[in-house]
Amino acid sequence: MKLTKKQLDEYIGRNVKITFRDGKEIQGFLCFADDFSARHNWRLPNYYYIGNMSFKVSHVKNIKLLER
Repeated sequence: MKLTKKQLDEYIGRNVKITFRDGKEIQGFLCFADDFSARHNWRLPNYYYIGNMSFKVSHVKNIKLLER
């Protein structure tokens, strides 16, 4: 089942573990790059990020909520 943007948005600001389609994993607090960030070249628009890693919803295979 393909993960949708709406489903991923439910995890913004939460501590998660993400598995990407290529098998890599990352964990941390999920954030979303808004238009302000894009205008100032801080992050790309429509990209999510954890730490310094940016990605689109299409790159995500699985997401799991972690305890704080």
